[in-house]
Amino acid sequence: MCRKMKKITILFWMFSAIIMLASCTSEDDGPAGEQITDPDEEIVDPVPESGILGDMTEINFEANTTYEVVGDLMVPVGEAVTIPEGVTLEFQEGENGEAWFVEVFGSLYILGEEDARVTLTASEDLINSAKNQGIGQLWGGLIGTNTTGDLVVQYTDILHAGGTTREENAMALPATGGGGELSAGDASYAMYFVREAEFRQDGIFVLTHSKIAFTPDDAIRINGGKTLMSYNTFEVTGGTGGDAVNIKAGSNGDFAFNLFYNLATNALKTADTGPGERGIAQTNFYNNTILNSGYRRAESGRGAGLNYESDAFGDVYNNLLVNNRFGLRLVAGEDEPNVSEINYGYNWYYGAVQTVVDEFYPSANTASVGLIGNDPRTPIAASDVTGDPLENNPLFVNFDPSTFEYSGEESTDEPLRRNVDPMPAGADFHLQAGSPALSGGITDFNFVHDSYITLDGNLTFTPPSPEEFFGAFGTN
Repeated sequence: MCRKMKKITILFWMFSAIIMLASCTSEDDGPAGEQITDPDEEIVDPVPESGILGDMTEINFEANTTYEVVGDLMVPVGEAVTIPEGVTLEFQEGENGEAWFVEVFGSLYILGEEDARVTLTASEDLINSAKNQGIGQLWGGLIGTNTTGDLVVQYTDILHAGGTTREENAMALPATGGGGELSAGDASYAMYFVREAEFRQDGIFVLTHSKIAFTPDDAIRINGGKTLMSYNTFEVTGGTGGDAVNIKAGSNGDFAFNLFYNLATNALKTADTGPGERGIAQTNFYNNTILNSGYRRAESGRGAGLNYESDAFGDVYNNLLVNNRFGLRLVAGEDEPNVSEINYGYNWYYGAVQTVVDEFYPSANTASVGLIGNDPRTPIAASDVTGDPLENNPLFVNFDPSTFEYSGEESTDEPLRRNVDPMPAGADFHLQAGSPALSGGITDFNFVHDSYITLDGNLTFTPPSPEEFFGAFGTN
């Protein structure tokens, strides 16, 4: 399908007499409605300066249009902006090497469609430059703040983000919680959402049918909030550290049918720490597929496929964990999770080599020291599928996990810090018709939230029902 490519000129004037482009905003924290403009009004660009920046309520985003981003973008407090289907934002490099951010103080709705996805990515010049080391940092990220209403992203690709934070960015200011989540000079996250205690707690964070790839640290950091993440792909996230989704205090929600490939550390981790409200860090992890992950984490004891710690809790079922450094990790010691409220089992483990098999349940003789199998409160679940090396191959349609290697390393204590290879071309993680992983899962458990509704009630998302197959995909 051909897409309309257009550079939109946006100029910001200091005099109120200049009429700006029609806004795609609403006074309410809800998705923007249909735009009404005067067909006889002529819009003149007096200066041939291309690119967009600044207040996003002054930009009339048109479907199937490409925009060059030449400065930080911002959604003001109390306003709402909608980016429609087919839009591409190409983030350019600043004159002094700046990475540009999208900072959300109101509500942002990125509403791609299955056949017209939205893309947030770096410019071709940046992607083809020496700056591209395979782990992003080519533009900033999509950053929610303490005043954010809703952050809803669907059918969107967020690529090569995690650029360097500057002093004026929200990530380095109290707007992101606790005096600023990061400092100037730190690599950022691709996405961030916060619900600091004693600030607003309403609104939702939804990411669905989207892809996040190539980031230097956590792909997503969530410091509180009602969150749904489903049907997403995470690929090559983190350099020598960082989780695909790092979930902190005050966060609660459902995380299901996501694919994770070649991550530095965990796919999903919840810890009841950070600036959010304590005691409600309940997250369900079910029907996710996690492959070849955990080996770039510098610390030898970190890098589980799934991880709960520091009083976090939830239900963990029907996940497919293939050739990961560690399996489900319930952290032992003073940072242990809320064991009495964790339910786990019906997870499928596959390892091509003995060192992977030995750490399906992080053992007591490694730096990881997981609780499962090492504490009477947390026995190994009889419903889990495990075996010796090369046993219980889930039989993907087009991906052979038996070829997994440590690149010459014989121990999980030696992370593969240099392996940032993306998915092989044509990889298909659906299960073959004869796969043994097509049945045996559990479906009779409750969601954390039955629905996720935007502030104005215009959009409602429901968590996907669990399936009896293991992982994110059944057959085609």
